[in-house]
Order: sequence, then C-alpha cells, then structure tokens
Amino acid sequence: MFVGDILNITVVRAWEFDSTFPVRSIVPIYLCTAIPLLLVKTLSAWSGRVISWYSVTVAVRLTVALLSLVTDCATMRLAEWAGRLQFGRGPVSAAVVMATSYISLVYYTRTFSNTLESFLFAALLCAVVSRSHKQISDHLSAFVMSTVIVVGVFNRPTFIVYAAVPYLWWLFSDGVHRAMAKAMNSVVTAVPVSAVLIICDSVYFGNLDINYLNLVDVGDAMSILRRNLTVTPLNFVWYNVQPGNLAEHGIHPRFTHWVVNMPLLFNVLTVYLLYDMFWFVLAAGRKFISVYRRTVMLIMCCSIPVCLLSIFPHQEPRFLIPLLPVLVAVYACEIASRRGMAAFWIVANIAGGLFYGFVHQAGVVPCLGYLQQTQSSAVDRYVIFWHTYTAPQHLMLSSRTQDRDHTGTTSLTSLEGNSVEDLIHHLVLVGGSRSSWNREKPEVLVAASSSEHRYLVRKTAEAGIRLDLNRSFWPHLSVEHLPNVDDVSCRMSAGNCDADNDDNDDDDDCCDKTLIERIIFLTSLNLYRVTYV
Repeated sequence: MFVGDILNITVVRAWEFDSTFPVRSIVPIYLCTAIPLLLVKTLSAWSGRVISWYSVTVAVRLTVALLSLVTDCATMRLAEWAGRLQFGRGPVSAAVVMATSYISLVYYTRTFSNTLESFLFAALLCAVVSRSHKQISDHLSAFVMSTVIVVGVFNRPTFIVYAAVPYLWWLFSDGVHRAMAKAMNSVVTAVPVSAVLIICDSVYFGNLDINYLNLVDVGDAMSILRRNLTVTPLNFVWYNVQPGNLAEHGIHPRFTHWVVNMPLLFNVLTVYLLYDMFWFVLAAGRKFISVYRRTVMLIMCCSIPVCLLSIFPHQEPRFLIPLLPVLVAVYACEIASRRGMAAFWIVANIAGGLFYGFVHQAGVVPCLGYLQQTQSSAVDRYVIFWHTYTAPQHLMLSSRTQDRDHTGTTSLTSLEGNSVEDLIHHLVLVGGSRSSWNREKPEVLVAASSSEHRYLVRKTAEAGIRLDLNRSFWPHLSVEHLPNVDDVSCRMSAGNCDADNDDNDDDDDCCDKTLIERIIFLTSLNLYRVTYV
C-alpha cells in the first residue's frame, strides 16, 4: 500500500488499512518505508533506469536492517546496566548472541509491524537506561518515552503491555514524590503527539477534509472533528474484542505463547527465563529484590507481556519478538560460558534462520519477480496463488495511470487456505468470463505448492481444466501443506504414475526422478499454465 502511494503503482490494501475501519496507523509504517522508496524513485529518475521488484524489496529491507541496530545497542546497554558481566565481557557476549539469533536475521529485516514494535521497545529501554545513568533530564526523558510509547501504541496497541514495566520503573525510580511530576510531563507530550497521529490518519483515510475546516468557525470545526476523527488504536481494540474476528485469524490455546512460541523463538533463553521466574517466586522478598532489582525488572519486562498477551486466544510467534533484546541482555553470559548451551544456540538458530529465512513460503517473491519481468504488453494475465500467503501486488509494479486497453496487465488473486473446490470454482469463473475481456483471451496461471502437485492436477482434470507446469521456484515449503511421504518415496502403483503422465506432458512426474530430484520438486512453488479442455 505504501509503495503504491509513493511510486504510483497498483497495490492491494491490507485489511488493517481498510479506509472504512482502519485498525493500524499509517504514520509509523511510513516513517520506515518512505525514505528508501523515495530514494529508489529519485535514483530511477536520475539514471533513467526502470524500477525493479528487486530494488524495491532490497531498499526497504536494508532500511529495516539498519533500524535494527537500535536493538543491538539496547542489548549491550541493558547487559551493562543490569550488571550481567563475566570477565568484563557482558556487552560483547550480548552483542554476539544477539547477532546470531535468527530473529535478528529474519524478523528484524522484514517490514512486520512487530518488527517496528521491537525497535520502539528497544528505544524505550535505552531511554530508561540513560535516565538511570543521569545522562538525560526528567523533561527530556519524559518527552522521549512518551513519544515512543504513543507511536508504539498507534503502530500496535499491544505495545502498551511491553511499555508498562519500563515506564513504571522510570516513573517511580526517583521515589513517589517525583512520580506525579513525571506523569504530568508525560501527558504534556503524549497528548499533542497523539493528536498529530490522529489527524494524519483521519486525513489519509479520507474521514477528515482539512480544506473544509478552513471554511467554518471553531465551534463547527470541533464538531466535525468529533464525528470524523479516525482513532486507529480504538478500532484495533474494538476489532480484537470481537470473538468472531479473532476466529478468522485462528484460535489457539492460552498456553501457546509459553509452551510453543517462546521455545520456538528463543530456545535456551526460555529455559533460563522459566528457571529464574521459578526461583524468584520462591525467594521473593524485599531484600532479595533490592539486591537484584534491575535483573528482576528485566525479567518482569519479559514475563508480564507474555502473560498479558496469553489472555488473547490468537497467539502467533511474531507477537513475542520484541522480547529478544531483554532476554539476550540477561542471559547472554550464561550461553557464552557454557559450550553445550552455545552449541545448541548456534545449531538451533542456524536451523531457524535457514527455514524461516530461505525455505518457508520462499517461492512467492521470486515467482512475482518472474511474472513482473515476463509481463507481455499484448496479453493480460490472471494469476491465482493457492495455499500461500497473500501475494504482494506491489511487486508487479503496475502503474495506476497505464492504459489498460493497450497495455498488458497482471491481475493477482490469493486464495490462501481455501479448498481445492474453491480454486476450481474460481478457475471456472475466470474461464467463463474470458469472453468479456476487451483484448485477446488472457493467460491464466496458478501458483501452488508442489507438495500438492498430484492432488491438484488430478482434481482440476476431473473438472475439465488442464494444468501444465510452466516453471518451479525452489525452495518453497509450507508447514500447513508438507510433502506426502508416499510422494517422496514414490510408493504408488505404476497405473497412478501413468495416469499423471497422461494428464501432464511436461515430464514432471516424480516416479522418473531420483530421491534428491523428488525432494527438490516437492519443496518448490509451481507455476502452472491453465488450459480449459
């Protein structure tokens, strides 16, 4: 969506930014993506080169990677602040452990809202440490922390559960008598920053016309503001308290964060956290907390957000990635001082980095790049992605102002988790509507995981639709649709093999391939050309 605004290309607006009921603010995302996209646009104008899908992807991800340095800085400062030192190498160990985490390498280089949430949480922790060292004044720290918290809440309202512990620590760090003054300083900053974000969102989503405000008096203007302001955090909360809405995204057991997501993301760090939580509960006492109060505070920065987020039944691993800098700051020395733990950490993060960074759903972007590069000016394309995440339309770089009657276009449809019957129904509708196209009949393509190749080819053939393999993009693997063991081992009758060969003339049958070739074939994204028999 943001690429479309800046580069004037066709995009599909994500549901979170639907102008009728937006649940996410436009401002925080623009702060991260506008500069690299404007740079790409400027360089393209100066050099005369056409903007490519690759340059857009790399520019944005490189910018996010540079922003992730704030998490490294926060980790090192927190390690030193908490006194988690071993032979004077606490910050160094923290930096090494942080750099070797697959969360840093994968999640912290992507444009997830949770990634920006992680950066803001790290910045908030840096502000707390700076105030503890008396490096900044109360007024400046209140300004910085309030601004970060407001922007974080408008990015994702769940940021409040991350900001609660560090903010309260800062608020009462100089005693109760100073807390009121700090709170007032925070409000003085938070109110105008919130107002600016609300007005920006209201204007962007079309609910507020600033030109009309110039024509009315102040009383009318205030009335218009009350009726037309867009407050995205309130929309977010209202959307998520509706059980039916959460069910559309998946319902999980309340223990999923603790039992599944924490070990999946942080492996041995989770073990250390649970161990310390257990002993801190047993040894809870004023003297104990006063001795280890900074460590206790950091542990609370991890445990309390997980507990609060566990209240909601929709629980994805990415919701917890802001915890990485805190966990590393507290437990990096524990990992660095034990060879077994260090080896396990390295192996687990290599596996996580390879899977989530290079294998999981990895064929979608290269497939879109191929479609963008091979778009014909004479033929329209209709591409359906099935059992993948929503294909990002902006990578096609289709101009909003192009003449559709004289220029070939590519239309993308993502069926995501729909059944094969829904896919066939959609293909039948496309086939029936081809006569209504102004130009010659469009090219119809289907992009689907190769793990479902046999099943998909057979079911479409029964409906009178032939799928011919056009190209494969390796690697690509979805945990929801893993390859069948029988397909990998080719345990099937010769009759089945012959039937599949009759349905597809592209020599893509697994029975004629070696084991390695079968594995590669079954872990790819296939692009099929559709023929209506």
